[in-house]
Amino acid sequence: MPFAIQVILLAVVQGFTEFFPVSSSGHLLLFQKLLGFTTLPLVYDIFFHVGTLLAVVAFFFKDLRELALRCWKRENARLLLLLAAATLPTALIGFLFRDFFESLFSGTSCLGFAFLFTAAVLLAAKHLRLKNKMPDLPAAVLIGVAQGIAIIPGVSRSGMTIAVALILGLGFGFSFRFSFLLSIPAVLGALLLEAGHIPWEGGHWPQLALAVAVAALAGFLALMLLRRIVVQDHFHRFAYYVLAIAAFTFLFF
Repeated sequence: MPFAIQVILLAVVQGFTEFFPVSSSGHLLLFQKLLGFTTLPLVYDIFFHVGTLLAVVAFFFKDLRELALRCWKRENARLLLLLAAATLPTALIGFLFRDFFESLFSGTSCLGFAFLFTAAVLLAAKHLRLKNKMPDLPAAVLIGVAQGIAIIPGVSRSGMTIAVALILGLGFGFSFRFSFLLSIPAVLGALLLEAGHIPWEGGHWPQLALAVAVAALAGFLALMLLRRIVVQDHFHRFAYYVLAIAAFTFLFF
């Protein structure tokens, strides 16, 4: 298969699965194994994430502009504080367990169990909910811990953060919005951490630009669909797909 087609397919997979609660890292591992792709250089994984980051920024541009230009407003300052409180445990988990998490990306031995865990959390978000409450610092920290756990391939970042927010009774709209605003510092931090380890002179810039564009477009479409799914309280239905993927992983990998 031509290399450019590999890039396009994996960028589409990244764009949709980064935001759907099905684990983009797990799907990228599966697709590379299933389709016999050679492992892409790390630089491509980074540029896939650049594309999905651009999708988040475009989708939430009004929110980001409001937070940047009117950060002194009480509700904006509170949201920024909650985002900071959630980002801290994610950063600590990523820093303390980085070597362990990186070792999991070399194979598929634990992937099926991670998919099962994701499915269980998604179902819990439907059946185990506290009464509606206002978001506070303890809730933000728990969501940040959930995001940190989602570094494991097969555990969905959006699935964990939205599900935990729903379980805590924070409501559909806030859970969706907070999850993806929270992804911005997490993805930026990961990109900056990995960027220094890449031989940039070996990159193929047209293919990298293609990776960014396709991942960004797929990601934006995924966000549009997911917002409707979350608001309609159908978020848990992704669990059945993830269970099927887990079964497929156990059978073939």
